[in-house]
Amino acid sequence: MIEADEPLLDDAPRLFGIVADPEDDGHPSVVAWGHELTGHALTSWFLADGRIEVAVFGSAEAALATAEALYPSKLVWIDGKP
Repeated sequence: MIEADEPLLDDAPRLFGIVADPEDDGHPSVVAWGHELTGHALTSWFLADGRIEVAVFGSAEAALATAEALYPSKLVWIDGKP
C-alpha cells in the first residue's frame, strides 16, 4: 500500500455478516452479508426459498435489526473491528 492511500482507508467499505439459526436446529449460519459505507449498507440476504435478495439499509446495525425481527441474530465484522 502506498502511504498516500492510507487516508482513503478511513472511508473504505467494511465487510460484515449476519449470523442466525433460522431453523432453530443448533446450526447457525450466515444469513446475510454485505458492506457498509458511510451512511448506508448494501446487504445480500438468503431467502427461505433459496433466492438471494439485495437490500440497502442506513447501516449494518439497521440490517441486523431487520434480521432480529425474524430470528435471534448477531452482527459479525469481517475485519474484527467493532
